[in-house]
Amino acid sequence: MAKKIILLSIATAFLAVGCVAFPEDGYYDGRYDQRYDRRYDQRYDNRYDRRYDNNRYEQDRHAWERQQQQRNRLELERKKQQLDQRNWEQNRKNQQEWERRNNQLERQRIEQQRKRADDDRRKRVEQDRQKANNERQRIEQQRQKAAEQRNKRVEQERKQRHDQIKKVSDQQRKAAEDRRKAWENRR
Repeated sequence: MAKKIILLSIATAFLAVGCVAFPEDGYYDGRYDQRYDRRYDQRYDNRYDRRYDNNRYEQDRHAWERQQQQRNRLELERKKQQLDQRNWEQNRKNQQEWERRNNQLERQRIEQQRKRADDDRRKRVEQDRQKANNERQRIEQQRQKAAEQRNKRVEQERKQRHDQIKKVSDQQRKAAEDRRKAWENRR
């Protein structure tokens, strides 16, 4: 298989070199073949046709104007596309900036709401704690008042008993003394 490919490559190379080395169009010896342009000198002799020249000039001018118009149109289209591209990019950047700003404002708003909710929660907890403290203090004060009132009552009752005992003991002493005096008098 490899031999066939090599043989085919060599044959192709010899044929291609042979065709290039011996062309049949007459240019291989460096001379110009006149058969392609036999009427070259006949067209531009002393009988020069100005109508052909003017017509050719007008055709060239119209072709140049068409080319210029096409170039101008293409240039305008290119500029319009560039302008549209710049406008699109600017609009995209503006849209991204607007979205970024809105996202940032939304994050700030959410952060503020969260802080406000945390502050409200802390205030409620503090108020509840303060209420609990006030209630404990009120209950403690009521207990202290009740204890003081009990102590006063106990003290008053003790004094009353002491006074009654003293009164009774004074009465008994007085009675005992009266009896002794009466007994001494009787004697």
